[in-house]
Amino acid sequence: MGNRAFKAHNGHYLSAEHDHVKTHHGHHDHHTHFHIENHGSKVALKTHCGKYVSIGDHKQVYLSHHLHGDHSLFHLEHHHGKVSIKGHHHHYISVDHHGHVSTSHHHDHHATFEEHIL
Repeated sequence: MGNRAFKAHNGHYLSAEHDHVKTHHGHHDHHTHFHIENHGSKVALKTHCGKYVSIGDHKQVYLSHHLHGDHSLFHLEHHHGKVSIKGHHHHYISVDHHGHVSTSHHHDHHATFEEHIL
């Protein structure tokens, strides 16, 4: 499906840096580019360094060196020109007003991103 960047409600982009998913403000660069891999009805988000975005059993967002089954697979839900990233146990990747990345069981503006096709 190609590469994407995801811009949060606060203007920051999801970013993969070291072993963490963070946000990066201002502009997007290679840290904010995610390759979308098709896996049937779901997708995986692979980072520039070959790691996978994943959601753990304790609802934390982390980067994995390997595809961790359902922990690393997501539904991209499109809503009114924006996208939500719904993962393991029906939790959405979200960004709070401070720019911290976490998960939310609720679909709200914190869990909605502008999707930039690269």
